[in-house]
Amino acid sequence: MIRFVGRSIALMLFAALCYAQEYPSRAIRMVMPFAPGGPTDIVARIVSERLSARIGQPAVIENRAGANGIIGTEHVAKSAPDGYTLLVAPTSHAINPSIYKKLPYDTLKDFASVVYLGASTCMVMVVGNAVPAKTPQDFVALSRSRNTAYAAAGVGNFTHLAGEYFNMMAGTSVLAVQYKGAGPMVTALYGGEVQAAFLGPVQGINLVKDGRLRALAVTGQKRLAQMPNVPTMAESGYPSYDLDGGIQAAVYAPAKTPREIILKLNREINAVLDEPVVKERFVSLALEGAGGAPEELDRQLTSKMKKYASIVKAAKIEPE
Repeated sequence: MIRFVGRSIALMLFAALCYAQEYPSRAIRMVMPFAPGGPTDIVARIVSERLSARIGQPAVIENRAGANGIIGTEHVAKSAPDGYTLLVAPTSHAINPSIYKKLPYDTLKDFASVVYLGASTCMVMVVGNAVPAKTPQDFVALSRSRNTAYAAAGVGNFTHLAGEYFNMMAGTSVLAVQYKGAGPMVTALYGGEVQAAFLGPVQGINLVKDGRLRALAVTGQKRLAQMPNVPTMAESGYPSYDLDGGIQAAVYAPAKTPREIILKLNREINAVLDEPVVKERFVSLALEGAGGAPEELDRQLTSKMKKYASIVKAAKIEPE
């Protein structure tokens, strides 16, 4: 009996090893739970392109937007744990548990961490070119003289937290208008539907350099090398405002995905992040690459969840 059990366990381990060696044998879907064009979407496409080349199978980005990322995230949580459906989660993944009392998944229990891709060093406060404000204080004065609004990519999204954090620091009540992603947010700025937004530098740098939007300040501790003339919030009169870009992008698999597959994905994506062309692209977009073991993403997620919960509570953000 003992010999039979030992043989069965050995066969199971051998089968798992063979499965991991054969994986992947078809295309991998990388679900991005927001509309195309946002900072996490850009990061996901950089990584997926190089990952496809490494594994010899397509790593395809699939945008499933809606409900502040909940729709796409739920889809992955309920997908087969076979490594062929992954979640590329933005910062909202760490924020939603403090916003929504009942999520259709458990953020910690229904996912297996794969790898932390990286984060923005800050957010960029931008306004449309028709808005007569050149500094955050100009914008505060404007908001006190007339109704103003800022764009956010969903209730509790990091773009929303950044805006509400600004309201707290500046003593304003600028209205948040929700959109399904950073792409639609920018379109709203162009059309004058809203006056301001907090964008990740992935988007903000290019849009400001092209003259399509105006940057008022960055939210981190230091200026961006790509926009050296744009001051920090501290330099603009709001020393207490210090907010990095959070977990800009991270990869998760459904819970119970075989550990061998998690580790294989982790190795391959870490190798992608270590490629000079990817590093250069990240630097050009003011992104800090991360990588590391799955356990590092576990630590990042739990840490950020606590931090964002405190901001949500202080700002009294509630789902609509």
